[in-house]
Amino acid sequence: MDWVTLEEVKHHLRYDDDANNSNLTMYIKAAESAIKRYITEDIPATGTDDIKVAMLMMVGYFDENRSPDKDTPTNGNYLPAPVVSLLYTYRKPTVT
Repeated sequence: MDWVTLEEVKHHLRYDDDANNSNLTMYIKAAESAIKRYITEDIPATGTDDIKVAMLMMVGYFDENRSPDKDTPTNGNYLPAPVVSLLYTYRKPTVT
């Protein structure tokens, strides 16, 4: 699934050159993988606007927090809170 393209990410993050393409490509794959693990509902292969925004936010989070430390924002989960709020409607709560 390609929910966002490298060009969309570069535009979102305001990169004008290709110097960070390899890192951004890795961040795109990591963000998509993390989001797929969080989502439990079936979604269209092309995604939706809120999933696209969540992807862009995740890539931006990875780009800004390349070396997480004690000052990196966290909410106790892997996904940042704004990303979770966008994806929550695609997750069916499970009881174990």
